[in-house]
Amino acid sequence: MVMILQQPDNEVDSVAKVLGEFEQTHSAAKSYVYRYNPGSIRVKIVDSVFHGRSKGERHDYALRFLNRLPDDVMSQVSVLLCLAPGESSMMDLEFDSPTRTQL
Repeated sequence: MVMILQQPDNEVDSVAKVLGEFEQTHSAAKSYVYRYNPGSIRVKIVDSVFHGRSKGERHDYALRFLNRLPDDVMSQVSVLLCLAPGESSMMDLEFDSPTRTQL
């Protein structure tokens, strides 16, 4: 189940729907989405399919799903964090406790 981390809007709901399709295809996947500011949506996907792949390969794989979004929604995805289970990233902290935006 996609975790929407803050109050969603229509665009975040659209992203969550596509992430749900990813999760249906990858039963162990966990995905997270939230709006950071009026022009920015952040996405994190954790799945074993990313194990051993480069950052570019991970993004390419995830974008096969995210590219189903309308251009105006896709243009708002400012962070795409693709991790294998057990991996961590400094950006992970933003999903746990988002910093305040200046906008």
